[in-house]
Amino acid sequence: MQFTVTTIIFGLPTGQRISHVHLTLPAVTLTVQELIAYKVRQEVEEFVTHQRPDISGEYLTPEELLGVTPTALSEVTGTALDEIARAQQAFSARAYMIVVDNQRVWEPDTRLTFRPETQVEFIKILPLVGG
Repeated sequence: MQFTVTTIIFGLPTGQRISHVHLTLPAVTLTVQELIAYKVRQEVEEFVTHQRPDISGEYLTPEELLGVTPTALSEVTGTALDEIARAQQAFSARAYMIVVDNQRVWEPDTRLTFRPETQVEFIKILPLVGG
């Protein structure tokens, strides 16, 4: 099963950032946690082999995304397994959301069934800065 996952990050000083990753899944039914793992693994592998300039970063902190902390967006901080764990923890902490066919999914153990036309979006909204 092949399809594209879109990541949208709102609230960056340069405006919203959109990125895509093309996934090939081994099954048509996966949990949200498994989907996160496949997506992040694919991005890390593409980044390491220079097929993409950076990772989408929906699971990074606002400070990391804005370049305030030493971890740059284009710097993977650990192995694919480390990044998967960070992404899964961030999802559980509601640091970003996942929307499948215009329906937000809330729990990491939710089972999803994918079809070629399934639309998947990972969305992060950064808090407003200023006063």
